[in-house]
Amino acid sequence: MAKPKIKRPKSLPEYLAIIEDGQRDKGHSLWYRGIGSASYQLLPSLYRHKSSTSPEEFASLERQLMTRFRQRSIPYHNRPLADDWDALFFMQHYGVPTRLLDWTENPLIALHFALMSAAAASMAGAPSGDAAVWILDPVVWNKHALKHQSFDGGVLTPDDDALKGYRPVPKFSGMHNHPVALYGAHNSSRIVAQQGAFTIFGRSASPMESIAVQEKFPLDCLVKVSLKATVVAGMRKSLLNHGVTESVVFPDLEGLAREIKRVFGFGG
Repeated sequence: MAKPKIKRPKSLPEYLAIIEDGQRDKGHSLWYRGIGSASYQLLPSLYRHKSSTSPEEFASLERQLMTRFRQRSIPYHNRPLADDWDALFFMQHYGVPTRLLDWTENPLIALHFALMSAAAASMAGAPSGDAAVWILDPVVWNKHALKHQSFDGGVLTPDDDALKGYRPVPKFSGMHNHPVALYGAHNSSRIVAQQGAFTIFGRSASPMESIAVQEKFPLDCLVKVSLKATVVAGMRKSLLNHGVTESVVFPDLEGLAREIKRVFGFGG
């Protein structure tokens, strides 16, 4: 059974050539997800829970998390959460476990996340390893994931009928199985700057790369760009020299602080 394609650039120009080749002749944007460890699976945080394993347990866990977040977050934001979708995206932004997985339409933003995460892990004493950027064709992925309902559309939004099978519900028994790609609420300056997008998982708790193989998704709709440990430092330096820095990716005081710390030799 065929596995997702793997490409191995050795420099920033080679990475950009892969991106340009993949984007050629597409009438829509590809999506990217950068990770500091190439072995890290495309699986959302909710489905990484240590003891919950079944759809019923995940449904209960999601409902408890949403209820607790709604109850406790009221003093910390100045607008009501309109519905469960709004709450879900808000939770994701602040790191509460959800069925959402973050992607970006900007390949340089994804590369920044991969290279900076790999560098941070190395500085923390973790063994040096490969980083990676995953490339997703969200339109082709959705068409295959929703083929049982003759879906011919593109990227979903929370208002689309096709997404009703993924909404937060007390039980996952009627939920669709495969992840799908969607645009969420741009409820922060970070999401805007990072050109953020999402996949949301259904009943299946398998990672996307496994689902792509098992369910025979089109071969080019999910591609892995592996960044060998030996090239991470050089590519990171090149990317930063091209202006893709912390304050660009995180346009707030935290991002500025990260950048200043690195520039003045405090890590990185």
